[in-house]
Amino acid sequence: MKLSSRIRRAMSPSEVLVETRVAGNTVTVVRYAPFQELKTHAHGEEGLTIVLQGTFLEESLRGTLIAPAGTIATRPYGMLHTNRFGSEGAVILAVIPDHDRFAEPLKEWARSDAPAAFRAGLRLAARDESALPDLLAAIGPRAHPDRIAAMRARRLLDDPEQRLSVSALARTMNLHPVHLARQFRQTYGVSVREYRTIQLVKRAATLVLGTKTPLSQIAHECGFADHSHMCRAFRRVAGWSPSRLRAS
Repeated sequence: MKLSSRIRRAMSPSEVLVETRVAGNTVTVVRYAPFQELKTHAHGEEGLTIVLQGTFLEESLRGTLIAPAGTIATRPYGMLHTNRFGSEGAVILAVIPDHDRFAEPLKEWARSDAPAAFRAGLRLAARDESALPDLLAAIGPRAHPDRIAAMRARRLLDDPEQRLSVSALARTMNLHPVHLARQFRQTYGVSVREYRTIQLVKRAATLVLGTKTPLSQIAHECGFADHSHMCRAFRRVAGWSPSRLRAS
């Protein structure tokens, strides 16, 4: 796809894979080449990016931010920074507001791995207008009355060798399933089951974008029952299919 002047000015990628308009914002999926570097610069608008594949490093006077696949990075308006990309390059989904700030302005330079934000970002690329407020809400401050149980559950869920149901997870942690489910949703904004599906899609998206591995093999490697199961999960989380993601 040809680089539009707006994407070239705001992102300076090597290639644009997707560019669309959603709720008064430009939503784009772009690719950066291996070892590409963007010299010190500032943007005329806030920045909100989700790393779909690869890793990028962002440096500013405030420090260094490293964003691997699955990361949501936020950057306030006008902040000077430098970007570098690793040996794989990177594929990044970005939301660019029409004006210099979103309706709910970004207050911090930060990175997050909020699963609800990752899901909302993917749905934005599928032109789901309701996904933008969901995305901004997911990266905002959240009350965490009991993070410890939820964080421990998340570590267990992130283990690819574990395939625990909520009940089995609760038994492992010596908690009541309802209590665990409530604390997990309050902490991460999604249910345990939704989180597991989002994580599977996140792992698969990295392989779909970064390799030429057949989709059926990716489905197997990522823990889906089969290719059809992976396609259903992608559509539920992202609103589009893995084959469309690879073809973009």
